Amino acid sequence: MTDVWGDDRPTRRQIAFDVGTGLLFSAVMGPLHGSLGTSAAISAGLLGLALAVRRLSWQAMSTVAVASAILQVVSSQVAYGADPAYAVLFFALGASRTSRVRRWGLGCAALATAVAGVFMAAQPHPTASIGSTVALSAGFAALTAVVTGGGWVAGYVRWQNRQGVQARVDAQLEAAERRRLSGLYDLEQERRRIAADMHDVVAHSWAVVAAQSDGARYGLRNDPVGAERALEVIGETARTAISDLRTIVAQLRDPELAPSTPSIAQQTDVLERMRRSGMDLDFREVGTPDQSPLIALTAHRLLGESLTNALKHGDLAAPVQVEQDWTDGYRLTVTNRLRQHDQPSVAADGQMLPEPDNGAQRGTGHGLVGMSERTTVAGGTFWAGHEAGSWVLQAHLPTTITTSEAATRDPNGAGA
Repeated sequence: MTDVWGDDRPTRRQIAFDVGTGLLFSAVMGPLHGSLGTSAAISAGLLGLALAVRRLSWQAMSTVAVASAILQVVSSQVAYGADPAYAVLFFALGASRTSRVRRWGLGCAALATAVAGVFMAAQPHPTASIGSTVALSAGFAALTAVVTGGGWVAGYVRWQNRQGVQARVDAQLEAAERRRLSGLYDLEQERRRIAADMHDVVAHSWAVVAAQSDGARYGLRNDPVGAERALEVIGETARTAISDLRTIVAQLRDPELAPSTPSIAQQTDVLERMRRSGMDLDFREVGTPDQSPLIALTAHRLLGESLTNALKHGDLAAPVQVEQDWTDGYRLTVTNRLRQHDQPSVAADGQMLPEPDNGAQRGTGHGLVGMSERTTVAGGTFWAGHEAGSWVLQAHLPTTITTSEAATRDPNGAGA
């Protein structure tokens, strides 16, 4: 929290002003009250001293002011002209930032009012009746309350105004800090989204290119037709990757640009590329696909990344089983057999899913982490791990979540 009032210690100019005011007050009020008696003159001088030290020490100010009041009560010599200075002194107490000082000032004002009434009632009034004595005492007490209580209330109002200004400044600073943190969060989420998109596009494309280039190299002599088909797949995959990368770069340059939503045809293209790369796909789909941008994009990325992992790390001699169920949200299950020389040792399960350091489906872990994050953004669940010699990936996305609701989890919502 930033203190808009800064240091409460008085400046040299303020101290010089207070000392000058106090000396002038004493110089004028002391002789003026000399006709009432020595005690009245001394009381006026003490009030001038209290004015001089009111910013330096509230304890010293209170001590001197109380001494002046006691002297007036004991001597019965009231410094009527100097006593209004108590309003300034109580103003300083009421405006203090320390609660105990404000309470002290309020208590002193109440005590001074009571003492003033008793003092006036105790004075001899030979010709006055009881009623007039009571009225005189009440009037003197009220006048004292106006001077002391009024000064304290004015100071207290000033303190409240300062608190109001401080509260508004604190609220503005807090809002600015929240905006700053929100901006940092948005940037971090955008960075993660771009990293995930780049990984999906590059990993999928180059996995297909690598598989097809190996096939083309082996088929150049014995199967020229097959080699030509492999080169066609490489060219098609490269063009698709370039198009996807251009879309990502365009979104980088223009954050307001709406992300493209993959269609069912693009999902079909992914399946076809995998088949042409030598993958035996056992694909089954139930229900009507959800066309909402968030669900469609997430489903497309999950399918592409899971098949890429199977192409790179699985045993392609066995069919890769893919099940998509749209009847209750979106459910994806991909099962591929592990290579014989891979010994599964670690299963990935949960939100953060690093791939095994040893064994099947080994890799950098970015793919599984990215799929888990995408699923979480869409409000779903994700699991991947080993089951009976196979690698199984399961994801579920509810269709009840909207894009705006997903944005509360990730400001980049549908683009994640």
